[in-house]
Amino acid sequence: MTPLSWYRKIQSRSQRRQMLARFLADTANGGEVLGKWLDDCLEKGAGDEVERLLDELPDLMELPVDSFTDLIEASYRIKYFEIGLKLADAWRARNPESPRPLNQAARLHSLAGRHEQAHELHRAALQMGGDMAESYYQLGCTLLREDLLQEAEDAFRQALAIEPRMGKAYTNLGFVLDRRGQQERAILEFKRAIQLDPKNAMGHLNLGSLYAERGETDMAVEMFRKSLELAPGNTDGRLCLGKAYYSRGRYSDALAEFEKILVNNQQNEDALFYSASCHARVGAHRKALVSFQRAAKLNPNDPRIQYYLGVCYVNVDDCQSALPCFEKVLVLHPNEGRGFYYLGIVYDRLNQPDLARENYQRADELGHKASMSKAAHA
Repeated sequence: MTPLSWYRKIQSRSQRRQMLARFLADTANGGEVLGKWLDDCLEKGAGDEVERLLDELPDLMELPVDSFTDLIEASYRIKYFEIGLKLADAWRARNPESPRPLNQAARLHSLAGRHEQAHELHRAALQMGGDMAESYYQLGCTLLREDLLQEAEDAFRQALAIEPRMGKAYTNLGFVLDRRGQQERAILEFKRAIQLDPKNAMGHLNLGSLYAERGETDMAVEMFRKSLELAPGNTDGRLCLGKAYYSRGRYSDALAEFEKILVNNQQNEDALFYSASCHARVGAHRKALVSFQRAAKLNPNDPRIQYYLGVCYVNVDDCQSALPCFEKVLVLHPNEGRGFYYLGIVYDRLNQPDLARENYQRADELGHKASMSKAAHA
């Protein structure tokens, strides 16, 4: 570890512990400070910092009751389910008559794929009474994860019968209908969700994603932009907006969105791939090459990345470096016609006409009908 890395680690630990001490002192805005710190870390992709804070929490039974929701939500977002379950257990011990900790524990078990445990807790929450709409909603979420679509729909409709203004239930009902191929009805449910809560960033994102899936890109862009107005730090929303711009050929707009993501998270594979693709589309092949190289380091066995990395090498006239990229593509996908075609180009430029001709012919056999070079006809 370098001195600078060591210093930053110590500084980060000091800031984390100061914030935690302030929160535990139960000052007037301690909970607000904790919530903002958690949101900032999660927005920046610093899940490791959140995990360290959760590990440093003192006796969970001594935590302010109001803090459990934020802390469990953070544990869910970094997929640190076990500490979330411990928090839910402590919350349940503090509030044994409330179904809320049961619902949160069921949610965590469900997200971890432990559906039997989740259903046991769902039953307990429903038997307890109290917030029945939330209990049915959480049951519906588990059923949706199990792909039990009719049962999930029934649970969300039961939640809405109790609480007709529960926007998130309309959202997940939309997911169910979309999965069942009923896109028009799904759009209506997503619209109901954002009508009930116009500030629901995820509602706008969900509706935009469905528009994008249907090829209605302009409507998708409108929804994604609104989602980002409401939640500027939402990486998924920014990715979706960037991809929508990309699909419309608005490469400079798309690139701006992907670069905003990379400022906070330089290892976001989607943002790296699409930023590289934007550079390539406007002819900035050397910039594209740098981004594709970074993406390949993160995921060396992604054939899509290897293919476009190889194309970039061809475009900067470095065919020797392109060769192993296309060879790797064909190891991963032996019948990829484009890979054989570009191998033909590479061997052509490396003055190996026999190998070039062989690869062009193989590409043609696989249905890749791109125009042949001279070597193919020699």
